[in-house]
Amino acid sequence: MRGARLLRMVAVVPALVGALAAPAEAQEVRLTTPYPAVNVEAGSSATFDLRVTARGRQRVDLTVAEKPAGWRATLRGGGFVVNGVFTDPKEPPDVELEVEVPENARPGTYRVVVVATTATDTERLELDLRVGSVAGAGVTLTSEFPILRGPSDATFNFDLDLENGLPRETTFALGAEAPPGWQVQVRPSTEQQAATVTVEGGDTATLTAEVDPPDDVPAGTYPVLVRAQGGGASAEARLRVEIVGNFSLRLTTPDERLNAEVSTGGTTQVPLVVVNDGTAPLVGIELSASPPAGWEVTFRPQTISQLLPGRAARATVTIRPSEDAVAGDYMVTLTARTPEVSSDVDIRTAVKTSTAWGVVGLVLIGLALGGIGYVFRRFGRR
Repeated sequence: MRGARLLRMVAVVPALVGALAAPAEAQEVRLTTPYPAVNVEAGSSATFDLRVTARGRQRVDLTVAEKPAGWRATLRGGGFVVNGVFTDPKEPPDVELEVEVPENARPGTYRVVVVATTATDTERLELDLRVGSVAGAGVTLTSEFPILRGPSDATFNFDLDLENGLPRETTFALGAEAPPGWQVQVRPSTEQQAATVTVEGGDTATLTAEVDPPDDVPAGTYPVLVRAQGGGASAEARLRVEIVGNFSLRLTTPDERLNAEVSTGGTTQVPLVVVNDGTAPLVGIELSASPPAGWEVTFRPQTISQLLPGRAARATVTIRPSEDAVAGDYMVTLTARTPEVSSDVDIRTAVKTSTAWGVVGLVLIGLALGGIGYVFRRFGRR
């Protein structure tokens, strides 16, 4: 009898061992993620890194079993949209679940369920996404000084902070939008040519936005939009550049000839052109001259009230030499001036003897010759 009972006990032991081992053997596939609950904003997206493991090398089918109505959930791996993976004990496959939150999603906690299935086992992974009026996690791009001011020939450098509130390391593509003709380069502050930046989850990277406007851009305020995109999220920083304009003034003549002729005792008029070659308006342009001593120089008009960038104004200068000026070349310096800028031009003025004096001289010579002839006729025979 004792022998029979012992045999029965021995027969029960394998069954007990099998019963105890059954749960461990039943856990054939594992589906996990390091961050199963995250905060998101309405209209944004969240990406979960999934880890799929199984005994040996075998196929595991993946499906999104549950998701809120109107939400989109996509499984990705190896650059494809996937529905399954082939496990490798040494190197588990990389799988991501991208969940897109509708813009009209109301605040609350929502659940997405992913199921992994093999021929003999099933694993269920529950993910929670909390939508709030302001989400606690996301990507932000900010600048302490979003407005910079200067002339159009300056280069403006904005410092920005890119904060990665996503629960993973993310690579962000950097870009910008600016007015036509503007050059904008966005890069990590420690790099010169990089167009992307990789930021650990919860960490912050410093960026530099180098903005170079055209040299001839008019004065005004111009918007520049800097953007960082990655991991299904994006952030923008709205910057402004205030161009105060540069001042440039040019004084010349319509045909750019810088010489004139005038007779003694007479006047000559020279047409002038005043050009605004800068990008800022010129106000109160005064015309003046530095002539030789005793000369008289006047302008019409004497003052140009305002001249817009790229525009030109006409004026006339009247030059009168002094009464005792002898024939020759003289230099008359003309100046156009504002409080910010000035321009000079030298007019070479040739003074000639008056034609009236020439006539008088001829008359005197004629009288002298006539007098000599009269003397010879009257006294020549004596």
